[in-house]
Amino acid sequence: MKASFDPKHDIGRLTPESLDDLFILKDIITPGSLVKAKTQRSIQVKRGDDIEKVGKKTVLLTVIAEKIELTDKLRISGRIAEGPEDIIRSSHTIAIEPGMYFEVQRTWKSWELNKIKLAEKKQEPVFICILDDREADIYIVGERTEHKMHISGGVGKAIDQKPQEYFGKIVSELKKAEMKIIVAGPGFAREDIIKSIKDSDLKKKITTDGLSHTGEVGLQELINRGTIEKIINDSRLSEETEIVERLLTEIMKEGKAIYGINETHDALKQGALETLLISDMKVREFEEIMDFAEKKSTKVMIISSKHQSGEKLLGLGGIAGLLRYKI
Repeated sequence: MKASFDPKHDIGRLTPESLDDLFILKDIITPGSLVKAKTQRSIQVKRGDDIEKVGKKTVLLTVIAEKIELTDKLRISGRIAEGPEDIIRSSHTIAIEPGMYFEVQRTWKSWELNKIKLAEKKQEPVFICILDDREADIYIVGERTEHKMHISGGVGKAIDQKPQEYFGKIVSELKKAEMKIIVAGPGFAREDIIKSIKDSDLKKKITTDGLSHTGEVGLQELINRGTIEKIINDSRLSEETEIVERLLTEIMKEGKAIYGINETHDALKQGALETLLISDMKVREFEEIMDFAEKKSTKVMIISSKHQSGEKLLGLGGIAGLLRYKI
């Protein structure tokens, strides 16, 4: 997500880039928020006693949000507050989709800003090697894509004569990578590369994927199927899984953990809560507790319900916490 804020006027300027971003915004845009965007509005003409729709035009409107729904788009319905004079106070729905710029004016809570900042983190670069048994291309994919090098394995019989030399060059480049690595391509070359690597730490950094093509066409195939995005998202998943599993361990040994709305709220009031964990399915329900936690300088962490550990937290009522000390 791309985002910037004007704190003086409480305006957030937002461009969601994925359905996940829309999911985040669904919990942040609340009734009463002013939402401004370019949108399609039906053109109506009066013919006798009938009013007919004769097309649509693009207009810049601000609506006062009353209803927020998420399907394939984020649909924000409400009364028009700003726009052409003849439609002020009429009802309208702004449909936000990935890639669309819009503005939201409202009083922002710090946990909401933190959630957006997390979503707008620059994409961590990923080291990508796309290869077959004849050639390999190395790319760095982050905010932009950089083709680092092409490695040739020779042609014809030359491949059979020196495969180790070819693989050795590739592994040498993989060892230099200080980031997550994807090795992908058609055939068995990617598997042969992994088998040739003796360094277990290096192997742990590598994800493999099968492709139909090599080169830039193969890279685009990799991007389109979401492999790169999944690896980046897995970093957040690992962080969430680790803290939920830590919570469950503490609960099992009756240690520094608490769960349930009353117990967690009491710990918060005592100043004993170090980290408040909230399921993304319960954000609105526990909004007041989250606000109170921030006033007490307690870390607030929203946990996705889309993975196993997130489901476990939801099973505990969607609210829990790690304690500074046992109570």
